[in-house]
Parts: sequence; structure tokens; C-alpha cells
Amino acid sequence: MGLKINEETLDAVDEIYHSLYTEQEGKFVLTGIDGMKTDADISRMNVALTKERAATNELKQKFSILAGKDPIEILASLDRIPELEALAAGNKVDEEKIETIVETRLRAKLNPLERQLEAEKAKIVSLEGINKMFIEKEKTVSIHSAVRKAATAANVRPEAIDDAITLAERFFELSDDGSVIAKDVAGVTQGIDPAMWLSDLQAKKPHWWGENVGGGAGGTNSNSGFSGISNPWTADNWNLTEQGKLYSKNPAKAEQMANAAGSTVGASRPTKK
Repeated sequence: MGLKINEETLDAVDEIYHSLYTEQEGKFVLTGIDGMKTDADISRMNVALTKERAATNELKQKFSILAGKDPIEILASLDRIPELEALAAGNKVDEEKIETIVETRLRAKLNPLERQLEAEKAKIVSLEGINKMFIEKEKTVSIHSAVRKAATAANVRPEAIDDAITLAERFFELSDDGSVIAKDVAGVTQGIDPAMWLSDLQAKKPHWWGENVGGGAGGTNSNSGFSGISNPWTADNWNLTEQGKLYSKNPAKAEQMANAAGSTVGASRPTKK
């Protein structure tokens, strides 16, 4: 589980991360990561985005008086007013002149509204971009935290942890439930967590463990042989033979892969979507 921005106490937080928190108003806030945004920052940004959307809706309501009517029909209706007035006065109607006057006046009314509407749209796009950036940063922090925690538990050398985090960015994502799991990309088994991933890497990255590799660092088996395979519990890759092989080598990892595919060991083949 990744680090939370706000904690009531630090009892459930590993001691190695205590220095990243600052006590504020009786709570502990994650402030030790550069660029980290708090819930309050995101909340203020969402409030601003809501205001901009409200302003845009207001502009749309102003334009609603034209809803459902063709601009040509509107111009034709406006044309009739000065024409009828001219006829009532017994004057000859200059249709070309009247049309020019109507178009000029209508454009003078519409131009400011259109410019304001475009400006509001631009603000919304900008705020939505900022909001997306905050969300992506929060996801990145969660992935970094999970990989760092797993690497520490697996006795990865401190100076190699940053390399592990950099490599993990290519393979991991944040699931809907907040778990950090491997994506469906080449070079990693879909659905495994950072701990299993590091176990697979011991044979390929022995320098991350130094002298500990081969001696059971972190209680893992570097010859698990699962790195980069397809998940045989998914509907597209369903394979009972491979499931059996995986379970015989590492039951815990087999269970994890089955769960990641929305299945269980021994279950029936799911229906393809």
C-alpha cells in the first residue's frame, strides 16, 4: 500500500518514512516529497475548475435565446422591422442597406459573447490539464513508494533502489483499488506486485543485491522463471498446463496472477469480453 498524504498517526507507517511527514494541526501530512500536492491543493484546484464550468454554463444560457433558430431566419426577422417601419412612413425600402445595418448590429452583439465563451473554454482546458497533472503525480508517488518499500524489504542495496524505481515506472500502474500492479506490457508478468517483480529480477540484476544475491535475499527465489510471461488465467491467454507449472513453482505467485486476472486457481475459464 502506498503512502497516504494525510495520516492521523504514524503507527501504521514504516519508520523509514516518518521523516517525510510533518505534523500539522494534530495530523501528519506528507511534505517530504518535492512537488507533492496535498488534498487541500487539489481541492482548491477543483473548486476553481467548478467555477469556470459554471461561468461557461452561464454563457451558454445567454446564447440559449438563439437555440433552435437558424441565423439566417433571425436576420430575416430583424430585416422585417425596419422594412415595416419604412413602409409605414411611406418611404422606399433600401433592402441592401437594411441588411447591412442588421448584420453589423447583430455581429456587434455576438462578437463579445463569442470571445468570452472561447476564453472560458480555454480556462477549462487549462485547469483540466493541471488536474490531470496532479493526478498523474499522485499515481507516480504511489508507485515509487510501493517499489521503494518492496525493495527495502527484499534487501536491495540502498544505492540501487532509485534504479529499481526508474525501471518500475515502465511496468507498473495504479489499479482502481489503489494497488500497484504490473501493466499488460512486454517484459513483465501482468498483475504481479513490486515484490514479485523484484524476485524475478534477482537473476537479471544481481548487482542490485550485491553479495546477498544467491543467498535468499528477502526470502525469495531468483529462479522462479516467471518474468515477462503471459498471464494464463486471463480469458485471452487461458492455459491449464501453464497454470499447473506456475502453481508447482510458486503457489503464492500463481494465486496473485489468478487474482489479477479476476479468477482463482482451479476456476473455470472466464468468458472473453
